[in-house]
Amino acid sequence: MNINISEHHTSETCTWCEKSKECVTADFNDAFIGKAAMCWNCLQKAVKVSSRKETDETSGHNRKPTD
Repeated sequence: MNINISEHHTSETCTWCEKSKECVTADFNDAFIGKAAMCWNCLQKAVKVSSRKETDETSGHNRKPTD
């Protein structure tokens, strides 16, 4: 997983929490979110979720309940 941080915004609407905060533009290379403005707190959450998703895909685990 690669995430490129390209811009800093003193006041921008976070893509994740939809609040106006200090944000950065983050570009996720795995198409999880794509390129989006995110506050630092939500960026941290997005990295954790993306990391879990990547780990599950490589280990073959599926978090969805089966019928």
